[in-house]
Amino acid sequence: MNPPPSQTLSESDGSNWSRRQFGLAIVSMAIGLPGCKVGPDFSKPNPPQLNAYFYQSTLENKDVENKDVENKDVENKDVENLPVDSQLSRWWNYFDDPMLQLLIRDASQQNLTIREAYYRIAESRALLGVSKSQYFPQVNSTADTSFKRNSQNSNQVISQNNVGAFWSYSNGLDSSWEIDLWGKIARGVEAASAELLAQHESLNDIRVTLLADVATTYIQIRVLQQRLNIARQNLELQQQTLHIVQARQEAGIVGQLDQSEAESNVAVTTASIPPLQQELQVALNRLSVLLGRTPDADFVLEDGFGQLPMTVVENVLPGMPAELLSRRPDIRKAHYDVMAANARIGVAVADRLPQLTIRGNISVEARDVSVLYSANSLAHSVGPSLRWNILSFGRLKRNIEARKASHEQSVVRYEAAVLRGVQEVESALVEYVRQKERALELEKVVTATNRSVEISLARYEQNLITFDRVLDAQRSLATAQGNLATARGDILFALVKTYRTLGGGWGEEVSN
Repeated sequence: MNPPPSQTLSESDGSNWSRRQFGLAIVSMAIGLPGCKVGPDFSKPNPPQLNAYFYQSTLENKDVENKDVENKDVENKDVENLPVDSQLSRWWNYFDDPMLQLLIRDASQQNLTIREAYYRIAESRALLGVSKSQYFPQVNSTADTSFKRNSQNSNQVISQNNVGAFWSYSNGLDSSWEIDLWGKIARGVEAASAELLAQHESLNDIRVTLLADVATTYIQIRVLQQRLNIARQNLELQQQTLHIVQARQEAGIVGQLDQSEAESNVAVTTASIPPLQQELQVALNRLSVLLGRTPDADFVLEDGFGQLPMTVVENVLPGMPAELLSRRPDIRKAHYDVMAANARIGVAVADRLPQLTIRGNISVEARDVSVLYSANSLAHSVGPSLRWNILSFGRLKRNIEARKASHEQSVVRYEAAVLRGVQEVESALVEYVRQKERALELEKVVTATNRSVEISLARYEQNLITFDRVLDAQRSLATAQGNLATARGDILFALVKTYRTLGGGWGEEVSN
């Protein structure tokens, strides 16, 4: 016996209400879950133990007590209070060379590698936005038109209305919302954030290297210009000597041999000029590319022709605090790489756990397009969906193992970056100190050989010595002057290298 209509309506309403309450309860419970982040939380990797000061044996302050040389970990927070920090940020200003400052500015604004790094940062920032968007519901618009024909031999109940072929039309919205029960999305955002920071450090690393390359190339150009000046000055001296020999030979005082040796000496010095000019043009071409422009044969640096920026040499002393290594962008990038790899472990662990998604749909469906948007065509659904990968044949487990191994690799790379940084700083400081010592001795050599040239030429004119002594003195002078110019450039090369190995130049944007 069928129940009365009123009773049927009441039960139907109660059933719908119960299902609605159940659905809302599931959604409320899912949203209200506190959630957790599976996988290991990030902890800063321990760098190798470092002495408190680099190259301590060369410290001029002999009163440094042993307690100042205790081992310390590299900590970013200690860097800001160091007295040399501002010098590292804009170290090129300490050379007091307007042309170098102009080149640094132009390279920072125009270099193509810098521009490429900016776009990599933009890419990482966009990917971070993609990761964060997974916190929110995803809604898709759908529209479908299809021609259907039902099978009359199937087991489905076939009514008069659905027999045969017909067109079907639908239009609506599909939505899904993954509830971050285990922190999978949060770990993904954490990894993407670390990768964005790593890209920023890559840009800083490129900037540090670029500024050092610009300064090194500029110094090389100045050294080559100075060596060209030296070669031309020696050529002028040797030509004057040749005139003296020719006059003595015409007077019958000396033989043809002296004149031939003087001419040979002039030719050798003349032949040394084209290779220097070639090296100079190659360096200018390299500088052009660093500035983001095509190599130009007419590109010259006339300002301060051949003058080396030596005013800064005495301003930097060895014995720099080891905490300065934390300024190095490659070490900072390695640190963020460890952070990202650690977060990826959590994402892999969450893949093994149940995934809860709230799915919903609202649409209009009809066989006749004329009634598609009528009230009777409305359809909707909403409810939770649970997915759990219970059988993956070890795929998910191996993925976790792979992420852990990747994390260990990043830790090793971080430790290697710290050790490499220490080695580079120590080597640069040693090179800087020893090149200064070499230059001091070469200055004495130039002074002595200059005096030797003057004395030998005077004695030759008095017939007290042979021309061989004059040739030896002049050749020694040319060699000594060239070596001194190179040594002074090497001091500056080592100084720039010291700034670079300490991560100098990334702390501030270069401006006018």
